[in-house]
This record gives sequence, C-alpha cells and structure tokens, in this order.
Amino acid sequence: MNDPLRILLIDDNPDDRTLVIRELRREFPDPQVEQITNAESFTRVLETGDFDLVITDYQLRWTDGLQVLRAVKSRYPDRPTIMFTATGSEEIAVEAMKAGLDDYVLKSPKHFIRLPAAMRAALEKARQRQATKEAETRYRNLFERVPVGLYRTTPDGQILDANPAMVEMLGYPDRESLLATNTDDLYVNPKERQRWQVQMEREGLVRDFETQLRRRDGTIIWVMDSARAVQDAEGRVLYYEGSLEDITERKRAEAELRETNIQLQAALQARDEMIQNVSHELRTPLTLIMGYVGLLKEGAFGPLIPEQARIIDVLENQSDQLYFMVNRLLLLQTLDTGTIRKTELDLKLLLQKAVGAWQTRAEEAGIQLSLDISPDLPSLMADPDLLSQVIYNLLDNAIKFSPSKGVVGIRAWIEGNELIIAVSDQGIGIPPDRLERVFESFYQVDGSSTRRFGGMGIGLPLCRRIIEIHGGRIWAESEGEGKGSTFYITLPLRDAMLES
Repeated sequence: MNDPLRILLIDDNPDDRTLVIRELRREFPDPQVEQITNAESFTRVLETGDFDLVITDYQLRWTDGLQVLRAVKSRYPDRPTIMFTATGSEEIAVEAMKAGLDDYVLKSPKHFIRLPAAMRAALEKARQRQATKEAETRYRNLFERVPVGLYRTTPDGQILDANPAMVEMLGYPDRESLLATNTDDLYVNPKERQRWQVQMEREGLVRDFETQLRRRDGTIIWVMDSARAVQDAEGRVLYYEGSLEDITERKRAEAELRETNIQLQAALQARDEMIQNVSHELRTPLTLIMGYVGLLKEGAFGPLIPEQARIIDVLENQSDQLYFMVNRLLLLQTLDTGTIRKTELDLKLLLQKAVGAWQTRAEEAGIQLSLDISPDLPSLMADPDLLSQVIYNLLDNAIKFSPSKGVVGIRAWIEGNELIIAVSDQGIGIPPDRLERVFESFYQVDGSSTRRFGGMGIGLPLCRRIIEIHGGRIWAESEGEGKGSTFYITLPLRDAMLES
C-alpha cells in the first residue's frame, strides 16, 4: 500500500491554501498537507525533512519563495519544489528555475487546475532522478569493486576513467596518475595498439584481444582486452569502454606447457630410438643363441646327456622370454601412436586358440584351464594380434602365479552394452592397495620380491594400452593376498557385430 503524499504548503493567504488543499484532495488520495505560515515552522520542518514536495508562494510576510527554494534545495536537492504565485515575474521565474525550481504555476482561475499536473510531473522527475542516482551508485560500486580492470578512453587514447583494479594492475599509485597517461604509452608493441584501433573503428568492438602492456615500474604483463565504442544519437564515437584481465600467469603456464611438450616429444623420440637400437642389439645375438640352442636340441653336435638337455631347455626358455620382452617393447612403442588395424574377429575362436596354446604348459604346472563362453557372443571389430597379446599375457600371469592343482578360468559374456572377458586364478592374490598399480610400468610392488604380485613388468601396462585403444577398460579384482585374482576386460558393443 502506497504511503500518503506529504506536502509542505507555504502560503500566507488562508483562502489560497484552502483552494490548493481542495484541489489536491481531488487528485491525490488522502494527502498530508502541512501548512507553513512563519519562519519558525519552516525551520522546524526543514530540520526533519518529513515531506515529499513543496508548494510555495513567492511573496511571503517573513521571506520570499526564492529563499524558500534555496533553503529546500540546499538540504534536499532532489525534493521537488513548485512555486505557485500571483506576485512573481518572468525574471523571478527564470531565476527560480536556475536555482532548481521544478515548475512555476500562476495563481489564477485559468491556471489553478494545472497545479496537480505540475505536481505529478515534478514527482515523476524526482522519481526518475532518484532512480538514475541509484543506478549510477550501483554502477559506481560495481566499477570500483569488480576485480577486473575497467576503463574509459577517448578515441585518441586519453584515459577518462579507471577503476582501482585497473590502477593496481598497471602499478600506478593512484587513479589520477593513471589518467594522466595515454594508452599509447602502455603498449609494449605500438603496432598492437594500431591493430586494436583498426578493429575498433571497423567493428565497433574488440573481444579477447591479447597483448602486452608495460606497468609503471617497467615490468611487462599480458592482458586480455575487451571493449566497445559508445556512440551518440548521430553515430559519433563518444568514448571507448572496456575491461582488462591480467593473463600473465596463464601465458606463463602455456609457455611452460609448450616447453614441457617439446621436452616430452624429445624424450619420446629418444626413447623410441633407444628401443629400436636396443631391440636391434638384442635380436642379433638372441637369434644366434636361439639358432645354436635349436641345433643342440636336434643333436647336431652329438647326443645330449640328461643334465645337458635340461640346461638346453632352460636356455631355450630364457631366450624365448627375452625375445618376447623385446617384442613387447616394440609393440608398446607402436601403440603410442594410438592407431590399430581392426578387422572382424571371432572372439570365441580367439579364446579357444589361446587356451589350446597354453594347455601344455598348464598341464606341466598341474593347473586346469577352464573356458566358459556365452553362446550369443558376437563377432568383434578389433585388432586380432593385439587382442591375442592381451589374452596370452593374462593367461601367462594366471598360470605363473597359480599353485599346482589350481584352476585358471576364462569367461566371456554380454552385459548391457558391453562385452566382458574375465581371466581368474586361484593364486597368491593382490593386496587391495596394489590392485591399480599392477598396471604401472616397472612398478616395484613388493620390496622383498619384485615379481611377487606381478610388478616390474610391461605386460599389464601393455594390456591396458591395447584395451584402451579399443575403447574398453581393464582392471583387477582380488579379495586379498592368497585368495586369487580376476582380471576383467570390457569392450563396447558399438564395435561388435551381432551374428544373425
């Protein structure tokens, strides 16, 4: 509910006051009119300020309307004041308007009815002035407090205004010293200023313009500048207003990242060259060793006694392991490119072949291999050599870490939108805090026995990389040490083609 209008009516003539009050009550709901007839009552109400609008005559016994106007405006410059008089003149009206009078209405039957309209207009102007002042206050508070540099400049670079964040960003002691500086003097590269100016003149705005500015102490910072041209009704540019953000740290981080990437690429190239050289240096003697081991096993140099045959078997096994390790290194290097050769793959056949390949070794270790494949298993778009490498590696580890008379199982099934493969064993298990780290290259998981839980190798990291390139995941689960492990692989069915 709106409060009633509070009016000061300053007039010596009681008949005129009665007419004014009657006219006001016709136009305004329950106006509160305080009638002022002497200096004492005027001084009292002026102290309290308890009024919304002033209506004053010009000719008063104890003063005149100009003095009343000046007294009101000196304390309450936004309080609307109307002079309603029959004794004034054009000169007085002009002087009063210059002093802040809101309207001048003559006391006559013809003009009497104009008083309420003049009051409404004066109150509306006062409301608009108040709204403008509040908006300017909010803008100024935002301008002063926002942590981004804000500014206004003329088209020729004179700084008209700058907020505290801008002053601090550029290292000036106060706003006045910054305003005495031309923006041309701030640019490290004058051509950047010219480029900014051309874009502003062509488009009327600049967005995310990155450049270097020189602070007052000479240090250089990177900033991101966004600005627009403010024009008058005829399209003439009045000024530019914009914001500056200090991006020095971001630029420094980007430079460091670029340098790190360069160093990383150099390190990767050096690693690749090292792998190629080491592989070449190892393969040549390995091929010779494996050739002679084959000849010895075939009896090319005479029959072998049992002890010699056992040693030859050890040499052959270790040579095979070393050759396998060299191939893994080369494969890991190849996978870093992230490119693979996908073809339609019968996963069921791949798993059956893997079990067949490891059957003899499992039997020699007293371990049973179990295969459980879902009948609706789809064909899969995958790289057969890489996926075989994963299955072979998981079976190798499962057999290696399983006790005699244990069971190593392979299962494959569909669950939701994923194809799942699980390789489980009844071996030594993996402590919970080491489940994830077994996929790290050359991670020493146990101080006393680096291979106890499968650490210090590249097999599992290689498996993870292969599965990730296929868009899948691989992880391990174990109830703890001595309770076996299960390695799970998921592959997305978007790469699977269900058989009809």
